[in-house]
Amino acid sequence: MRALMIREDVPRGELRRLAETEDDPRVARRLLAIAAALEGMSRAAAARIAGMDRQTLRDWVIRYNRGGPAGLSDRWGDGRPCRLTEGRQATLKAIVLQGPDPEVDGVSTWRLVDLCRIVRERFGVTYSETGMGRLMRALGLSWQTPRPRHAETNRAAQEAFKKSFAAALAQIKADHPEAERIEVWFQDEARVGQKGRMVRRWFQRGMRPRMVKDQRYRSAYILGAVCPGRDSGAALVLTHVSVAAMNLLLAEVASQLPPGTHAAMLTDNAGWHTANDLRVPPNITLIHLPPYSPELNAIEKVWQSLRDRYLSGRLFSGTQAIVDACCAAWNSLIAETRRIPSLTDYKWAQHVIP
Repeated sequence: MRALMIREDVPRGELRRLAETEDDPRVARRLLAIAAALEGMSRAAAARIAGMDRQTLRDWVIRYNRGGPAGLSDRWGDGRPCRLTEGRQATLKAIVLQGPDPEVDGVSTWRLVDLCRIVRERFGVTYSETGMGRLMRALGLSWQTPRPRHAETNRAAQEAFKKSFAAALAQIKADHPEAERIEVWFQDEARVGQKGRMVRRWFQRGMRPRMVKDQRYRSAYILGAVCPGRDSGAALVLTHVSVAAMNLLLAEVASQLPPGTHAAMLTDNAGWHTANDLRVPPNITLIHLPPYSPELNAIEKVWQSLRDRYLSGRLFSGTQAIVDACCAAWNSLIAETRRIPSLTDYKWAQHVIP
């Protein structure tokens, strides 16, 4: 058999450079094999370094000669078309996103077997559970743990709060003409205790990992506030929450504000946030969130991050150990550049009003 000639319009060095930047390792190996063959290596040796036989390399050389480096990519077919029309797919997705009504449907969540039944009864199309799982992923859906929502949450009030937030900041600016700029801060408290929580972790598929979960009840609290606009924050770790503790935190935040800066601090309606003896420094204005609206308080994502990354799966010997761990976790958060904005950068909350 005659040796198959390889086109030489692409320099060998360029082929190696393309291999280094190629995301698909199979394509990268093909590029390296062809580059090696162009450099004088035998076809058999070039095929071996790419993990293929000589005939396979010959096939890829033919593809390369026809299409250049782009011809070395795999050409996957579109596969069998979905048995549901686009309209039916949209309807099914809406059903999944809406979720079942426990009072009517008798279940609290749709399983794949339930969705197979719905599609069969509604559209006359039969799916296996494996096929339904693929369809769910193709629709951009995944199996997730929902975020909790209080039964008395008022979504309309939350949307109204977000829409009026810019006006609230403008009013604070008008009330404090001495302030050169207004910063947005988010404030809340987090309880950390011996009775810890479990978090997800990477593990061998098909096996369930184990994690330490203490059952004792000693705890401490992180009283914190964060400013996404300046990638800054302040916190105290105490064994209790009270008006006196809140006063200490407010004083700490006030001391950290740059000259000429006024803080608009979003907080919930806990008793120690609204008490008559709460001492709010002159360079801070509290903005109270609508009731039962933790999703509007961006610092909740900070608490989740600290628990997931530093404070779960641990045994604390006592209160002092909890306090030390909370301090270390908070200091690690503050030391990580841009971490606070990445967690708390809510689009509706303007960070600085000059």
